[in-house]
Amino acid sequence: MRFTLDKDAILHHERTYFLTDLVPIEENLDLLEQFINKNFADQGEKVVQHGRVVALRSTDKNRLSSAFKAGIYLGNYHDLDNRERFLTKMVKAGHSYEPIRGETILFLFIGVGKPVYDHLVTYSVGRYTRIAGGQRANLPWGYEVPVEAKNRELYLEMNLPRIRQVIEFLNKSEENPVPEQIQAMRSSLPVGYIMPPFLMEFGEEALIKNVFRQRLFEKGAQGATVDVVNDMWQCVLQLDREKWETLYDYHGPHIVGWKKAMRTLRDKGMTLEDLLEKAGYPVKREGEVSIIPREINLYQLLMETVGKPPRSIWDKEK
Repeated sequence: MRFTLDKDAILHHERTYFLTDLVPIEENLDLLEQFINKNFADQGEKVVQHGRVVALRSTDKNRLSSAFKAGIYLGNYHDLDNRERFLTKMVKAGHSYEPIRGETILFLFIGVGKPVYDHLVTYSVGRYTRIAGGQRANLPWGYEVPVEAKNRELYLEMNLPRIRQVIEFLNKSEENPVPEQIQAMRSSLPVGYIMPPFLMEFGEEALIKNVFRQRLFEKGAQGATVDVVNDMWQCVLQLDREKWETLYDYHGPHIVGWKKAMRTLRDKGMTLEDLLEKAGYPVKREGEVSIIPREINLYQLLMETVGKPPRSIWDKEK
């Protein structure tokens, strides 16, 4: 199936500003689409896009590779194509993640700022590929305003002209017969410049246990990084919704609340009456006896009281 790159999702993002008059961005996007089809889609790969992220290749096609490995792991040779076994027999039982440890997904990031790249590149374990030409040999594409910026125009006024000036110094012209080297001039770029497209390939175990958990599920990740990692998450859901929703159930944001709830109950020795009062439910008393409302959902009560995670620095900024 032919893949069509959603250029609007990239070029018309609310916080990105591209220098299309200096860099042939539209032409580059057309070339990317052409070769994504030639090198991946035409070869049978399921290519999906969400926002500024394109998932080019997943090695666990139709979940058959992890099915075979899970079958070998458990000694079930009669149905090595059982695609549910890893999820139902291993993930739910808390057993080894070996069946997906060697399975990877290759992501292409387009129109993404340097801070997000820096946050993702820290995952050296479980990241098998990093191709980032913009770090040494390509021109910046523009500027991405931080999520936390209160005055966007101020950031643009300070940073876009600087990026434009750097690009002009790099281009040979009559006024600039000896262009500066990119390696030298990149030191003059503001931190939030938009990198040219870059690739990162992550193992599926690293994605669910590290990347998604730390940059999406848990509080505190930088705003722009959350946006891009959410694009990655939406891509993997398109590739295999059942697998990733099952993994989410065992590693998602609610797990943080579960752990906090158990620690709080253990450390503070709270009673059910304490929880009800903390949640704002009136507890009636007749003499020395408390009358507890029966209709309250206990799980919801725990998560809304002792399981509620503290506000992150980004929440406080908002």
